[in-house]
Amino acid sequence: MKVLIAGCGFVGERAADQLHAAGHEVIGLTHSPESAVRLATVKPWRVESCDISDGNDVAALAAKLNAPSLDAFIHCASSSRGGAEMYQSVPQIHGEMVDETSFADPERDTGRLLREAENIALNAGGAVGRLAGIYGPGRSFVLKNLLEGKAAVEGNHGQGRLLNQIHADDAAAALVHLVTERLSGIFNIVDDAQMTQRQCLERLCMTFGTKMPPERDPDPARKRGWSHKRVSNTKLHATGWSLRYESYFVALRDDPELASSILNLVHSSGEVPLPRQPNILLIGLMGSGKTTVGRIVAQMIGFQFVDTDAMIVETAGQTIPEIFASEGEAGFRLRESAALRSLLGKRGCVIATGGGIVTQSRNLPILRHLGYTVWLDADPERLARRTAMNNNRPLLTGEEDPKAKLERLLIERKPLYKSLSDLRIQTAELTPQETAYGVMESARVFFAKMKR
Repeated sequence: MKVLIAGCGFVGERAADQLHAAGHEVIGLTHSPESAVRLATVKPWRVESCDISDGNDVAALAAKLNAPSLDAFIHCASSSRGGAEMYQSVPQIHGEMVDETSFADPERDTGRLLREAENIALNAGGAVGRLAGIYGPGRSFVLKNLLEGKAAVEGNHGQGRLLNQIHADDAAAALVHLVTERLSGIFNIVDDAQMTQRQCLERLCMTFGTKMPPERDPDPARKRGWSHKRVSNTKLHATGWSLRYESYFVALRDDPELASSILNLVHSSGEVPLPRQPNILLIGLMGSGKTTVGRIVAQMIGFQFVDTDAMIVETAGQTIPEIFASEGEAGFRLRESAALRSLLGKRGCVIATGGGIVTQSRNLPILRHLGYTVWLDADPERLARRTAMNNNRPLLTGEEDPKAKLERLLIERKPLYKSLSDLRIQTAELTPQETAYGVMESARVFFAKMKR
């Protein structure tokens, strides 16, 4: 198929990527020539600019593209006031189930314009996808507001409104499904797990170690209006569409970038400190003593000891060399990030991490959030001696001399260890017990200050 996508934003760009990956010819439209140039440098599909509100611009584009040869057109341009609330307006405030036949007569001008656009598509035999609240990497208002102290439970007798959400990847997949299956009619695009604000926030508070936000009355000036309804996706499911992330919390677990990106946004803004969990993390090159020291610290203070490499081996049912052999380092790093995400919500742990965990940018915000971080440092020559008899280090196999490899890894990773750590301990002249005591005392002081 030859598909034109007007609006290559949070969902449109993903839809274009999915269509292209499936072998379709894609033309993406952006509003400005500058945006088109930027996007064209990173995308394998064709990008053009067009102001679709300008008739002359549209006519010129149609001539350039030979518009009759197009098989499908997706209008994915944002109104900046998106979401199902703009389509199914204020009357749904009592938690009722809303499907595609429910009353939809928006009160706001933007909503009316969108409703008119729906009618144009329907009258032409096309399909309308009514999107729930969209989230994805870099965009999750419910989590970001909670971490920044801006969240609240709004109305509904202290339970808050029902949240209807959809991951951006699933939203894009739904649009691709509507187009490639040549479906017509109205379809709600929402995941399977609608929940109240209180249900969502309570679980997020447990996961990220924050206080439950207060209750407040709904804001009548709220951008998307206040609604309380359960949006049904039964019709879309019946066409064969399936979800990658059936709920928001499945996405937090399985999307490698979601939690990390929101934690990073909060950390980068500097408006509020990133919440830190009461754990101790040990980072550093292989052979620096993270596992040995970690076990001693955990025994000293009664914490649970966790080793991310051991978690990976247990989950995979393979040794680390076997994982490297079958999946490569990239596959191992994905498993490592998944193991790290699974520790969200953990408290009272000493966590020994793999030496390369800092090389994946997605891991850094989670490491910062998970607790107090200590970098165990040692010179490469000493590390080479410690690891000489260990056959479980695939990065040290091959023709390169292990000491030279460790020197190179230290040069590459040292800035990351330094930026991430709350404390650096040079272990060359220390016994594991002495190192463990330093870790324990520094962590005790850190958490005591946090409590104040």
